[in-house]
Amino acid sequence: MVGAPLPTGDVLADWQVFADAQTGQLDKANDRYRAAIGIVGRCEARDAAAVKRASRSFLGL
Repeated sequence: MVGAPLPTGDVLADWQVFADAQTGQLDKANDRYRAAIGIVGRCEARDAAAVKRASRSFLGL
């Protein structure tokens, strides 16, 4: 994640713009984290289901 650039001056509005931009960057990072956790969860569920199906029988044995 690349943070928002720090303001160079002491103008309050510049710092407010910075804070808003930084929050937007954090929101993007959090969305990516949630998406990755969802993908991993679905893959693990798929893998568990495949193992369960495969372990029932093999070639009718």
